[in-house]
Amino acid sequence: MAIAPTEHRGGTVPSSEPTKLDELHESEALPGARSTRLGALKVFDRVIDSVTALLLIAMVTLSIVQVFMRYVLGAPLAWPEEMSRWAFLWLVMLGCVTVTRTGSHIRMSMFVHLLPVRARPYTDLLGIALSAASLALIGYLGIGLLGETTGLSISGGVSYRWLYLALPVGAFLSLLNLLRSDVARVRRPAVYAAVVVGAALALVVLEGIQYSYLIVLDPTTVSLVASMLLLALGAPVAHALLLGAAVAFEAGGLPDVVVANHFASQVSTNFTMLAIPFFILMGALMNAGGITRAIIDLALSLVGHLRGGLGQVNIATSTLLGGLSGSSSADSAMVAKLLVPPMERAGYPRAFAAALTAMGSITTTMIPPSISFLLYASLAGVSVGALFMAGVVPGLIFAGALMTTVWLLAGRIYPGIRAEKRTPWSAKARALTFALPALLLPLGVLMLLRGGAVTATEAGAVACLFALVIGATVYRRSTLRSTWLAALESASDTAVILFLLAASGPLAWLLIAEQVPTTVARSLEAVDSQALLMVLIVVFLLVIGLVLEPPPAMVLVVPVLAPIAEMADINLIWLGVVLVLSIMLGQITPPVGGLIFIAAGVARAKVSSVYWEARWLYLPVAVVLALLVLVPALSLWLPRALGFQ
Repeated sequence: MAIAPTEHRGGTVPSSEPTKLDELHESEALPGARSTRLGALKVFDRVIDSVTALLLIAMVTLSIVQVFMRYVLGAPLAWPEEMSRWAFLWLVMLGCVTVTRTGSHIRMSMFVHLLPVRARPYTDLLGIALSAASLALIGYLGIGLLGETTGLSISGGVSYRWLYLALPVGAFLSLLNLLRSDVARVRRPAVYAAVVVGAALALVVLEGIQYSYLIVLDPTTVSLVASMLLLALGAPVAHALLLGAAVAFEAGGLPDVVVANHFASQVSTNFTMLAIPFFILMGALMNAGGITRAIIDLALSLVGHLRGGLGQVNIATSTLLGGLSGSSSADSAMVAKLLVPPMERAGYPRAFAAALTAMGSITTTMIPPSISFLLYASLAGVSVGALFMAGVVPGLIFAGALMTTVWLLAGRIYPGIRAEKRTPWSAKARALTFALPALLLPLGVLMLLRGGAVTATEAGAVACLFALVIGATVYRRSTLRSTWLAALESASDTAVILFLLAASGPLAWLLIAEQVPTTVARSLEAVDSQALLMVLIVVFLLVIGLVLEPPPAMVLVVPVLAPIAEMADINLIWLGVVLVLSIMLGQITPPVGGLIFIAAGVARAKVSSVYWEARWLYLPVAVVLALLVLVPALSLWLPRALGFQ
C-alpha cells in the first residue's frame, strides 16, 4: 500500500498558496490581514507570534521546574503557578492579535451561507465592525480596570496592573490588525470605516444603553438575545458573547468594569485551564516528531487484512491518534490527507472515504487526553483524570461500532473494496515496538494523574517534555525548527479557544447571578427519571450542536447544565462523556458539520456527496449514544475501578 509521506504539523512551512480547504472555508471566517511588503509590519507580526510562542514555552518550563522542585528536591517554589497564570492571560490577548490577523476566530457561517455570494463582502464588513466594537470595549474597560486595581501578587509583590495591562494592549493591537483585513471586492476605506463604526458602537453600548428601553427587560434575556442576534449578523462567537454580556450589564445597571474583571479572571485564576495549551502543544510536538507514520503502520498491520481494509485502518488510526493529538479537527485533516487517496485506490468511493474519516475522528475526542474533556472539566469543575478514563470505554465502543459497520458495508453495499494482505506476526511486532513509545505517552499521563503525583496542568507540561524527547531520540524527526513551528501553531490554537472562554466569563457570571441554572432546574423538578432527563438533555445538546462549534457550545451550556445535573443527582463525569459526544455529532451533521467540511476539503470531494455517503454511518453513532445514555456504567466503570471516583 502506498501512503503519501507524512507532513507533520509544525514540521514544514505552511504554503502561501491557497488550498482547496482554504477556498471552502474562506466565507466562514472573517478575512485575514492583507499580505504586506512593509518591513515594519512584517517585523511586528513576527514579534507578536514569537512572543506568544515564547510565553507558551515559558509556561511549560515553569511547570516542569515546579514539578522537579516539588517532587525531586522537596522544595516547591511559591511563584511559578502565579506567574504561569499571568503569562497565560498575556498569551491569550497577544494571541488574539495573531488570530485577528489570520481571521481564525470561530464564526457561525450558516446565516452567511444563506445570503447570495455577492452579499458576503458586506457581511464581512459587518463582522469586522462588530469585532472592532468588542475589542474596543474590552480595551476601554481594561483601562478602567487598571485604574481601579491596587493589589499586589502574593508571591512576588508585583502590581496586578501588569496582569490587567494585557487587556488594553492585546485589544488595541488587534484593532490595528482589523484595519488590515482583506475583504474581497471592497476598497480599503470601507474597511477603515467599519472599524471606526465598530469602535463608536462600543461607546454607544457603554454610554447609551442605560437610556434605552432595554433597562426594563431581564438582563439574562437581554444578554442571550443580543448574543444570538450578533451571531446571526456575522460576529465571531467570542465577540458576540462579550458584546451581548456588555449590553446586559449596561441595561441592568451593573458595573461595566465587572465585564473586564471576569473576562480576565476566567483565564488568570483557573490553573486547570493551563492544561489545554499544554496538551495542544504535546500533540503538535508529537506530530512534528514523526509519530503519525508509526501509528498508521501499526494500524495497518493490526487490522488492514480485515474486510474493509483501509477503512478499518482509518478508524484504528484515529483511535490510536486520540491519545496523541487530542483534536478531532487535526485528526480529520491528517487522516484524510494520508488515507483517503489509497482508500480510493482500494475501491472506496472518495466521498464515503471522506465521510468515514470525519466520523472516525470523533473517537479522538473520547480517547484521552482529549481537549474537549479538558474544556468540560474546566467549566464543570470535575476531575480531569476521572473524565479522561471515563472516555476510554465509550471511545473504544464507538470505534468498534464504526469498524463493524465498515465490515458490513464492504461486503454488501461496496463489494469492490479490497482488503490488504495479512501482515506476518514478526512485522506486527516490529510495528508495535516502533509505535510503543508514542502509545505509552498518554498512558504515562493517566498513571501520573491516577497516582496523584501531578496535577492535570503539570501532567501536560511533563507530557510536552516527553514528546519532545521521544521525537528527537526515538523517531529522530524533531528539530529546533519543527519544535518552534509547533509552539507557534499551538499558541495560535490556544488563543482561539481561550479567548472564547474568557469572553464567556461575564455571561457565565451573569447567568449565575440571575440564578438561571436554579430556575431551569426547578422547572425540571417534575422529571423524576434520570434517564428521561438525560434524554431531554441529549436532545437539547443535539440541537445546539447543529448550529454551534463544540467550544462555544460547551461554553454556553456547561455552566447551565452542570448545576441542573447535580441537583438531579446525575454524575457529572457521565454527563461530560454524553455531552461531548452529543455536541460532537453536530460536527458530522448539517448545517455546521465542521469535520465533514474538513474531510471533504482535504479529500477534494463534494460536501453534499460526503453527507449522502455518511447516511450509513449515522445509525451506529446513534446506537452508541443511546447506550451511553441508558447505561452509565459504560462511562463510570473504568474511573471507579481505577480509584478516580
